[in-house]
Amino acid sequence: MYNAAEVEEFFGQRPFLVLGRLLKVLTGVSKCAFLAFSKDAESERRLACRVRELFTELGPTYIKLGQALSVRPDVLPEAFLHEFREFQDSVTPFDNEEAVKLVLRELNCSQLSELFSDFSAQPVAAASLGQVYKARLKNGQSVAVKVQRPNLAENVALDLVLARQVAKSLVYFEEFLPGVQGNDLVGFVDAFGQRLFEELDYEMEVKNAQRFRELYGDQEKLKVPTMYPSLATGKVIVMEWIDGVKLTDTNAIRGLGLEPLDYISVGIECAMRQLLEHGFFHADPHPGNFFVTGKGELCVLDFGMMSEMPKEARLAVIQHIVHVVNRDYAGMAQDYNHLGFISEEIDPRPIVPKIQAYFEPRMSTKAAAVSFKTIIDGLEEVIFKNYPFSVPPFYALVVRSLVTLEGLALSIDPKYRVLAAAYPYLAKRVLLDSELRSSLFELLINTATAKPDAPDARRFRWDRAIDLLRESSKSSVAVPGSTRTPEGTDDMGPYLDLASSLIEDAAFRQTLVAELASTADVMIADIIGGAMSGSDVQQLQKLRKRLGLQLDDEARVSDVRETVNLIAEKVAATWRSHSQCYGCGEFGHASSCRCSASFHVPQRPPRQKRGCRERRREKCWAQLTRSGR
Repeated sequence: MYNAAEVEEFFGQRPFLVLGRLLKVLTGVSKCAFLAFSKDAESERRLACRVRELFTELGPTYIKLGQALSVRPDVLPEAFLHEFREFQDSVTPFDNEEAVKLVLRELNCSQLSELFSDFSAQPVAAASLGQVYKARLKNGQSVAVKVQRPNLAENVALDLVLARQVAKSLVYFEEFLPGVQGNDLVGFVDAFGQRLFEELDYEMEVKNAQRFRELYGDQEKLKVPTMYPSLATGKVIVMEWIDGVKLTDTNAIRGLGLEPLDYISVGIECAMRQLLEHGFFHADPHPGNFFVTGKGELCVLDFGMMSEMPKEARLAVIQHIVHVVNRDYAGMAQDYNHLGFISEEIDPRPIVPKIQAYFEPRMSTKAAAVSFKTIIDGLEEVIFKNYPFSVPPFYALVVRSLVTLEGLALSIDPKYRVLAAAYPYLAKRVLLDSELRSSLFELLINTATAKPDAPDARRFRWDRAIDLLRESSKSSVAVPGSTRTPEGTDDMGPYLDLASSLIEDAAFRQTLVAELASTADVMIADIIGGAMSGSDVQQLQKLRKRLGLQLDDEARVSDVRETVNLIAEKVAATWRSHSQCYGCGEFGHASSCRCSASFHVPQRPPRQKRGCRERRREKCWAQLTRSGR
């Protein structure tokens, strides 16, 4: 494990090692700086090539940095991206004989034939921290053997000592460096060092992979390789061999008869589940860690750098993204409180105009098209430069994961919008997750920005209801605590929980009843106007005006009708999937019934336990079935 104080004490007794490393870094940087003064394309290409060579010379820590930057077209020009892509799978391997000796020593055997019937003579791939061999176990199973580079921990620790000293120097002069003020740079270096040292522990990586498989392995089109814990040590891993092509190799993926963007979407949805469902997430999603198999699966590799986000933060992030998409700037200001960026003692309301001034010009016509980078930059522009703030410990790795994934998507399709792709999953969570019910009520009634004495202080937001219903239908992932039926529809349970919650919340019920009564008056007036005017459009407009109908009333009627239609479609789909056949008594969709009976009736499958939630579901089910008859 990484201990910053112990590492500094260790190298404090070896000053010549530190000085030698510092001189090597400064010499390489000075050569690059000389090329940086030229502005033509050829000089830029040469500079990018030299920086790549420098990172390679400096070793694993800098190669990891190059991998992260290789998918950031929003940060680096194309010449650098082209050079840095070599870090994804073309890192120089270390001595083959030394690697084999390490495998024999770690797996406690005298020769490879004791464990493997075949072992490749040369590594098939090399990465920043190790290299991989293809082998075959005695039982015939093809496996990948991952071997760590020698003296890796000491080399990485030395780079972290230098980074810590640079961070301390910047903090010391922070009054002259406005961008540094308030930032815990030393803390960022220590957090990075902690994660990097965890990545050096291969036994921990095996445990991470097994946990990742347990949490997310049920997702459609997602593949997590099988690990062999009995053949794992701190420096060697044996895992299932996966044949596939890199996610960024779009031509090869299309050659398999597959569409690359489909697998970007699989990765995005999996990332949202990692960050927002269980909180256990892959913090190093560079292109070398994603492969598409011939079976049409997205395979995730390299589980060394993982992190966790607390439950309260996960729920707050979901709320924040929904607030961004719905342009709820007051809600966004409150989110900064809930996420811990600003103190609960600070009133967020004065921040709202600054948030609106930053985001509104960047939203274009569709808020879901905004990038994660824009959201992160907005946090820095609005909060970090204007208010006392603190940065949660999980923030750096979450940002790294999101922007790296977004950069990967943009490298395949420059028009791809990660937030738009992730929104169906987020909408389903807000709509059906019982832990986010208060956020749903806030969205649909939207009292956060309304003045209590305003006439529309508690108006129901039909447009948002439509958006949530329509978008949630696009997600194939079940919400926590529920499952998907074999026919691909959602479990009825969350919908019954939603219905019971809406019915039981007095404030929500009163608002909805008042809104429906008001809308009914408008609809009646609209029907009367239509009946009296016939097909005369001008006459219809005059009658509507005479009856007191406004343009926003017409839009509201249209929204109510669309909401009802979407709810009816959703209920019909779940109803059919939870029906019981009169012929054989089997539960399921009528199309999957094995007997010839064509009549199915709504029936909730029996439950073994009946708590408060189950009783509420039964009550709602009884109301639905009575109304269905």
